Amino acid sequence: MALRSLRRVLVLLGALTLLVTPSVIYSCGPFFESAIFAFEHRPDNPAEDFAAGRLAIVRPDFRLAYLVVAYRYLSGLKLNAEQQKAALDVWNRNVVPEHPGEDDAIASWSNARKKVPNLPPAPEISPYAVVSKDQPYFQYVNCPGEAFQNAIRTLGDRTTKFGAESADLHEWVSGQDQVFANCGGEARVIPAVLSSGDALLRADRLYQIAAAHFYARDFDKAAAEFDAIAQDRASPWAGLGSYLAARALIRKANLVHKQNEQFDPAVMSEAQRRLEAILADPQARSLHDSALKMLNFVRFRTQPEQRLAELDRMIMQPELGTNFKQDLWDYVVLLSHGQQDGDPSTWVQSFQGAGKNYSGLIREQSAKDAIAKWQATKSLPWLIAALAASDSHNPNLQSLLAAARAIAESSPGYPTVRYFALRLMVASGQSDPARKELDSLLKSIGPGLPLGSHNLLNEERLKVTSSLEDFLQHAPEVPVPADVDFNTGEEVPAGAQENQTRASLFNHFAAEVLVKRLPLAVLIQAAESPALPKSLRREIARTTWVRSVLVADLSTAARLQSALKELDTPLWNSMEPFRLATDTVEKHFAAVFIILNNPGMKPSVREGSLRAGTLGELDNYRDNWWCTDMNVGSNWSQSYAENNQGVNPRFVDRDPDFPFPAWLADDQKEAARSEWTKLTAIGNAPNYLTNQVLAYARQHRQDPRVPQALHLAVRSTRFGCTNAETSKLSKAAFDFLHSHYPESDWTAKTKYYY
Repeated sequence: MALRSLRRVLVLLGALTLLVTPSVIYSCGPFFESAIFAFEHRPDNPAEDFAAGRLAIVRPDFRLAYLVVAYRYLSGLKLNAEQQKAALDVWNRNVVPEHPGEDDAIASWSNARKKVPNLPPAPEISPYAVVSKDQPYFQYVNCPGEAFQNAIRTLGDRTTKFGAESADLHEWVSGQDQVFANCGGEARVIPAVLSSGDALLRADRLYQIAAAHFYARDFDKAAAEFDAIAQDRASPWAGLGSYLAARALIRKANLVHKQNEQFDPAVMSEAQRRLEAILADPQARSLHDSALKMLNFVRFRTQPEQRLAELDRMIMQPELGTNFKQDLWDYVVLLSHGQQDGDPSTWVQSFQGAGKNYSGLIREQSAKDAIAKWQATKSLPWLIAALAASDSHNPNLQSLLAAARAIAESSPGYPTVRYFALRLMVASGQSDPARKELDSLLKSIGPGLPLGSHNLLNEERLKVTSSLEDFLQHAPEVPVPADVDFNTGEEVPAGAQENQTRASLFNHFAAEVLVKRLPLAVLIQAAESPALPKSLRREIARTTWVRSVLVADLSTAARLQSALKELDTPLWNSMEPFRLATDTVEKHFAAVFIILNNPGMKPSVREGSLRAGTLGELDNYRDNWWCTDMNVGSNWSQSYAENNQGVNPRFVDRDPDFPFPAWLADDQKEAARSEWTKLTAIGNAPNYLTNQVLAYARQHRQDPRVPQALHLAVRSTRFGCTNAETSKLSKAAFDFLHSHYPESDWTAKTKYYY
């Protein structure tokens, strides 16, 4: 199946050949669990809905093929059922034009051949040939299913004319067997010229000879022979001759060219001239549709700028013709190469630019250009581009928001317009009206929106919450059901079997607020609030406890005991030594000991998926404790970035301008800043924990927990985030353990330092 799929992707002219940009190659695993709240590069609603014009929220990072279809609907045009199916095929990269499957077609040919009596057994036929001897692993369909279907029709006609048992019919079948012997690309079998008295049989044989040369890659001979057939008006194949000669040249251009070229431009241009001549010939009207499709294929390569201009006009035509799938694919590929011409392609490039992290001047100019286009056209697509590209300081802000309010709810662009308008309202400080409208939208159109679009609106609502309880009510979000396409590495909607009840999680914004902007006193309230599901309350309680230990606020750690008893009884039970400790030093060491025993503990709540394992399990990919950066996600990416660096990295806040919630009091903001400053000075977990254990061990060598703590500290340097200082600390803990506790079982278990 995998090989056949590869072959189909590499079809060259068996049907209409496609120019496909190289696929990204992804290495095998590990594939980490993640939560997607809204797809980045594709719509959140089913693709069938998007193809039918139910667009939900269209975003700049969507793939080009989605944006082209969105532009058509936003411009007031539609796709019929057949065109919607074509769009789905392009989105799924299923762009090989439909034609009978080669294996089925060969089987049908074999069955038809068996009806002719007294023939020798049919030879084996492989429709696939290698691209070249230098590329033996790349194949193309040399003999498409269409060739076998044509042979079946001709066999039926000739059986009627000559008779099933006639020598002439046997001769025709023999010639056809020789034609198909060339399909695999390894043999060169050319039928002999006939001297038969039957003109039809002679004409058939000349056609078979030309076809055999074509499949045997004798393209110049094939073209010359098809040209000769075109000149023989008595031949039943004369009408196809010129068209097939052009196809022979196209195949030559694609398969026989210089190493640094995708095709031979001179040969392709000659094929273009021939196809244009066919289209100019009224006598060849029956071939015009096929010739036009083939000409579009050629001009896509020889005249990309002119072809894009044609496609720009095509996408805005009420009637799209019969070749929409190929046209859409060509259009998308040209756009991906940076081609731009008319309004549709200009809009796509401009709207995509609104999603890029450009510098201030570039972004400002991009917004000016989009606004100028909107002011000139008053079109819905350009209003959306202008809204997406603008910021809260844009001098045209109020006119943009006024235009956005005028868009009817029935418009396919309504959710998109309101989303970008509300983002601007939130960013420009219009919190009260934005909050009011977002509440209304989430209650009214919200239930009819895809989950991802609902989450996008809810994230804006999170930015304008009016109290802690209001924030907590909107903080949990349900991720969209998603899978990973292992062929592309892209996140895609999950199958029906995955559509089951999913737990609410924190998105990036909510997690950033909880990690960076709320003081311990408010975090305790969040852990105790019934507004959150128990799983998220537990996450906050655990991380707030760790955080209070790290910033030396042990009274807060003690206050969290009642919440932890309710939310995480096993962890609470393990904290008995912490509760019983009578002085600060003992209490702090008991807390460090608990953290060392639980690699899942960290001082920051997680964005998206919670840790898959239990608190006490080690994660083999270093998702244990915390890294230098107190991030809101897993440690997977950062742990490797920190590992083995030559310098001790310092914490750098990735987003220092991230806002405080408006409802926090000034003293709460100051407390949050102070705690955050202390927290970010801690450094990575193995270094901090090992330092704490060594300091305690030097003063409390008789504590029976010390050998185990030293062992766990060394273990943390193996499985946690590390830097240039970690190895020294690991050795220090190792040496202290082995020199002071040589008989301990924990010493025996600690064979190495890291």
